[in-house]
Amino acid sequence: ARQAIEMGFLLGIGGVATFKNGGLDKVLPFVDAGHLLLETDSPYLAPVPYRGKRNEPGYLPLITGRVADLKGTSAAEIGRITTRNALRLFGTRP
Repeated sequence: ARQAIEMGFLLGIGGVATFKNGGLDKVLPFVDAGHLLLETDSPYLAPVPYRGKRNEPGYLPLITGRVADLKGTSAAEIGRITTRNALRLFGTRP
């Protein structure tokens, strides 16, 4: 993660963040939310409790909530920051 961030990349976080052994629980607490994007990986890698089923964009709040828990902040704050990051990435300022 550190190398990707140093090269100017944003980290895309999807349903794996909700997996018990996904490993992101060991990384995300140390990554500034300003370097994160949220994604679904649809139709694959649905978040818990839908793991193994078809993923959908409607599950994004589950990912947002898990990232917020790992970062010790609110889902609203993670949503605000990652939306800003996405708008900047795609050339649209909020």
